[in-house]
Amino acid sequence: MPQTDIEVHGFARDIRTPDRAEVRLQVSKWGRDLASIHQAVAAAVSGLTTTIENLEATKPDALDSHDITQISQRSWTDDIGTAYAESVNVTVVFCDFQAMSQWIFQQSTDLVQVEGITWKLSSASQNTISISLRIEAMKDARRKAETFAVAAGLVITSIETLTDDDVSDDSTASAPAIPEPPSGRSASANGHLGINITPVPLETTVHLTAHFLAEPDLTEPEPHLSYGTLQSSFYPGA
Repeated sequence: MPQTDIEVHGFARDIRTPDRAEVRLQVSKWGRDLASIHQAVAAAVSGLTTTIENLEATKPDALDSHDITQISQRSWTDDIGTAYAESVNVTVVFCDFQAMSQWIFQQSTDLVQVEGITWKLSSASQNTISISLRIEAMKDARRKAETFAVAAGLVITSIETLTDDDVSDDSTASAPAIPEPPSGRSASANGHLGINITPVPLETTVHLTAHFLAEPDLTEPEPHLSYGTLQSSFYPGA
């Protein structure tokens, strides 16, 4: 029996609120005395670490992880002499956004600055969404294939191939610090830049291509109209 290949594209989309917030902070200082710069940065990092430990102790479910991601030192020479700079980057991942909002605005000082927030989905959420979307995209492809098959008098017998065209996994969205305002205007009462702490919805999409095999539908033979049927059709009272 001849088989017909039906190619269709399936699509599914998920939009949801993130369940993780990665806060990026930088502790930095520059000056002429390298020893004093290092001492000040080390003290600021120690204080920051203490606040993280205190938060873990009081709200153990508020944090997912935290880490010191980069330490750097550099020097340069200008008209006055040699200058030094030291910076330490710290990343704190929150599960509790309310706890984050209360904690984050206590950290900005002359040495500690909030660089931005990256909104994320946890690995468990990403896996769950990925599986669910592929199922929905497959169902979407099947519905389209069945529509085409019925229109052509065919019936789907099997699926031949299934491939991912595009998986758009936008499971992160960054919220950088608010740009510096014009001269003479401060972004906040203490003069530090603001930060947008409103979660950004995250979108994940799946596009796939499916090839279904179809055969002529023999379960419903073409209707055979008798004279009596025709007569009844044209003469209802007959």
